[in-house]
Amino acid sequence: MDIIITAPSLDPKENVSGVSSVVKFIIDNNKEHHYIHFELGKKDRERGGVFRLFPLLKALGRWRRLLEENREAVVHYSFPLSTASVLRDPLFMWMVRRRGMRMMVHVHGGLFLTAKKIPWLQMRILKRVFAMSVPFIALSDREVQVIRERFGAKDVSSLPNCVDLHGAESFQREVSHEVLNIGYLGRIAETKGMDYLLAACGHLKRENVPFTLYLAGKEEREGEYLPRFERMLDDRLKYAGVVSGKEKTDFLKLLDIFVLPSYFEGLPMSLLECMSFGVVPLTTAVGSIPQYVKDGDNGLFIEKKDAETIVSQIKRLNDNRDLLSLLGSRAKETVFKLFSPSEYVKRLNALYQKTVEKRV
Repeated sequence: MDIIITAPSLDPKENVSGVSSVVKFIIDNNKEHHYIHFELGKKDRERGGVFRLFPLLKALGRWRRLLEENREAVVHYSFPLSTASVLRDPLFMWMVRRRGMRMMVHVHGGLFLTAKKIPWLQMRILKRVFAMSVPFIALSDREVQVIRERFGAKDVSSLPNCVDLHGAESFQREVSHEVLNIGYLGRIAETKGMDYLLAACGHLKRENVPFTLYLAGKEEREGEYLPRFERMLDDRLKYAGVVSGKEKTDFLKLLDIFVLPSYFEGLPMSLLECMSFGVVPLTTAVGSIPQYVKDGDNGLFIEKKDAETIVSQIKRLNDNRDLLSLLGSRAKETVFKLFSPSEYVKRLNALYQKTVEKRV
């Protein structure tokens, strides 16, 4: 079966994106179908705002031609509930529906999934999108419930993200009783809680807690955070840049703790990747995360926009290395139990079949 799948660039050097990571995983692991990747979304170095208008018009033209050339294909549409996506993507979806093509919409979390208040225009658009008679995929049972109750969707299935487990399978973590290796992997941006991670690290340094902070990823705005981390932490900071393949595997093997102070999330691939290597997740309880991370069992929760809880939880793990080891082992067990790549592909293919059989 030919499947058109949308995502930003799949090259991590051009774009640090959870959606891209999910789509790359799908293409690499699902050999039953032929995927046609349609690149939609700006690269990290490209400017946003009004500068996106001309690239958007070009993308619409490319999209129209692709659909015309592949009328029998199924469209796997990736839809993060962010401001830009909500304003852009319904037009691309409408072009699919206008041609009577089969489509499945894959919801990738985002600000508007659980935001207390959604602007009138965005809410109106979202309700129209979720009124479409197409299958929707959410990242957890919790998100399925939200999408049904908040936006009125009828046909929503849960399909948690998955990661390749080959590199983690044989890795056995040994917890050091000396310096804690704290890490963050992903987009380095305000909404990821970088201000609070920075403040927490400054506090830990002043209290002489032995740690090194490992950062990997790309700044959303160049020069916004990395110089501040460098000034604050000096030789306690190790910046790995954008990592992929063996570089990412080596990076994950270094860490004891993965800190994710995000304001909102779906189900981050970086979280699952870290857990698969036995890294203890220290994360805000946002999006679908609480369905898979259980506080005190396979990770620890921190409060949103609060450096103090980051400090207290890291000090707790520093003082109790047995707890650090136990939580890391359980984090790895969770991923290997619940996130089998073969099971993911099997469930995804069942959803494709459902999409094919659904009346347009």
